[in-house]
Amino acid sequence: MGYIDLKNATIYYETFGVENKETIVLVSGLNTQMTRWEAPFLKMLSEEGFRVICFDNRDCGKSTFKTSDPNDTINFSLNDFLQHPEKYPVPYSLLDMADDIKDLLHSLAIRSAHIVGRSMGGIIAQLFASRYPAMTQTLNLLMSSSFNPALPKADDALIGKMTNSTANFHDNKQAHINEKVDFMKAIYGNKYNFNEEKERWLIIEDESRKSPFVRPFRQMIALLSYQYDSNVLSSLHVPTLTIHGDEDPLFNMEHAVDLKNTIPYCELIIKRGMGHAIPDSLFPSLAKDISNFIAKTG
Repeated sequence: MGYIDLKNATIYYETFGVENKETIVLVSGLNTQMTRWEAPFLKMLSEEGFRVICFDNRDCGKSTFKTSDPNDTINFSLNDFLQHPEKYPVPYSLLDMADDIKDLLHSLAIRSAHIVGRSMGGIIAQLFASRYPAMTQTLNLLMSSSFNPALPKADDALIGKMTNSTANFHDNKQAHINEKVDFMKAIYGNKYNFNEEKERWLIIEDESRKSPFVRPFRQMIALLSYQYDSNVLSSLHVPTLTIHGDEDPLFNMEHAVDLKNTIPYCELIIKRGMGHAIPDSLFPSLAKDISNFIAKTG
């Protein structure tokens, strides 16, 4: 574990497994800490023979973004941003976040790796693979999207649950946790049992390890400012696997089919009953899916 200092960010990372094995890099989603790649899943990937690297994206968890912008502490409103984006300068882009992966690998003297991205992390992974194909052995996209604006969008009420938290953890701990739990229930999928007790523990753990300097709205601006470019997908000439749940309410199945049809060498695995989360009971099959795909493309 450790930190790497970049020009305008500090990235926290941890490694699991044996150093001389092939490397998997796990890229988290929007405002999602590396802790959401849960320990049993990391252990399963390690037991498949991989060295696994987890990290917090900039502005999340223990990773921070450095800025001298006097508007840095602006009170972000999603609705206001969508109506008046000119009021919110883009502090960094998803391409900058993709470069963080490159810098992390360089700092660890790793020439190439298997990249696994979930949700927004999958978009960052696509950009990384497009920009640095020689560093990308395989690309693995979990419950992700190309962010093509022509694809179906999530329900406004669900987006509201995700972005418009009304309770601050330090001011009203229980209300904050309840809001987070309600959102997770809404995206979980109907086939798998939702462990509310574990989710509440994870929320508290995330809050306890989060740097006071992170600003979640900056990741939101980076995502919503992303300009979809079909050339990014069509230029991906690395073996690609997309794994998607057929009950994903944020990125429905059309997003997965779009990835499958647009990326030249892409396979699709559908997880029945999975939403926009990874249930514990799917850890073994996901680890095997990724391991088997890497093995057959090596």
